[in-house]
Parts: sequence; structure tokens; C-alpha cells
Amino acid sequence: MKNSMQKLQSIFSSSFILGGSPCSGKSTVAERLSQDLDMTYYKVDDHIMRHLEKANPQKHPTMAAYGQMSWNEIWSRPVGLQVAEEFSYYTEQFPMILEDLMEFKSINTLIMEGAAFLPSLVHDWCVKPHQVLFMVPTKAFQIDHYSKRPWIDQILKECANPQQAFSNWMERDHLFGLEIIRQAKRFNYPYVIVDGSLSEDALYTKVKNQLSLV
Repeated sequence: MKNSMQKLQSIFSSSFILGGSPCSGKSTVAERLSQDLDMTYYKVDDHIMRHLEKANPQKHPTMAAYGQMSWNEIWSRPVGLQVAEEFSYYTEQFPMILEDLMEFKSINTLIMEGAAFLPSLVHDWCVKPHQVLFMVPTKAFQIDHYSKRPWIDQILKECANPQQAFSNWMERDHLFGLEIIRQAKRFNYPYVIVDGSLSEDALYTKVKNQLSLV
């Protein structure tokens, strides 16, 4: 146990993290950083299904319940409940992420990316402000870019009221982002508001500067 803690502390002390809301450009920036700076890229979304399969109702009640829901059930519930469950879900998932990190034998510097890296959770591992950045889109930017994703329509077709489901979805992610900003401020972590005013290259440069990777 002690060796595991030491290894994880070592990983977090030498890695960089991009957290924040969905649809803020985290994946695009993280993938580019991994290629340009020869970093090992750990993307939480690549492990979603495997993590859900490991979830059990005793240890991971929110994840286990979520894994059994239809899209209609997920997006038709009150938005406030959805937001609370999102934070509960990521809190339950985080130990699984730690297990994944323990599997790395020898690594370059890690760039870790995903909404599950909540400010409150990374703070517990003493991650320094220059090692982490939270990216949060404006609601208008979020809606515009979500609307362009090809798999959105397929999900919404499974909902009884697709328009209301999409509205709930966007409001959930918007409120999630506001809470991420609140937590980031609490722990003195930097964050970036993504509103589309910067080009992809300019946003990438801004993130690199914030993480002192220039």
C-alpha cells in the first residue's frame, strides 16, 4: 500500500492534467501536447466502458445505476439531480483511474485528461497549480459544438422528448462547468473559459503557456 501511494504521488508530481467540462477542447489539446512534447497520454474517456463493467452497486452505486439506464432515463431526469450524480460518478470512478495509473511500468511525462479530474480530487494528491488546467466552455460554445457532433442525434432519437433531453444535457454540463470553476478558485487552480474567440492554435498556445510547457 505504501509503495502504491508513493508511486501515485510520484506520477502526480511529474504529470500534467487537463480537466474541466465536456466539449471544451481538452482532448484536442491533450493529444497535441502528447505528440509535440512526447508525453504519454491518459484519456479517461478511453476507459469508460471498462470502468462501468467493473462498477458494483455496493462500491459504485451511481456508476452501477448509470450503466443500467437508457438514454431517455439519463436525460429526462431533473437537471439538478443529473449534476449531483455527475460529481458522484466521477468520485466513484477516480479510484479506478488511480488503478490504471498504477499499471504504467515506465513512462514519459504523463498528460492526463478528462472531466473526472475534479479540482477537489487532484488537490488531494497535492497537484501544483502549474501542473493542472481546467477548461470550461461557455454555454453558447458548448451548445454549438455539441450540435455538430455526429453521434448526438442517435442518442437523442432514443429519448421520448429529444428537444427537452438536449436542453437538459446542455444545462447539466453548463452547471457542471460552473461548479468546476468554483472548485478551481477554492483550490487556487487555473481555469480557462473557452468561448470560440481563440483559434485552435491560439488556445493550444495558451494552454502550453499556462502549464509552463514552452
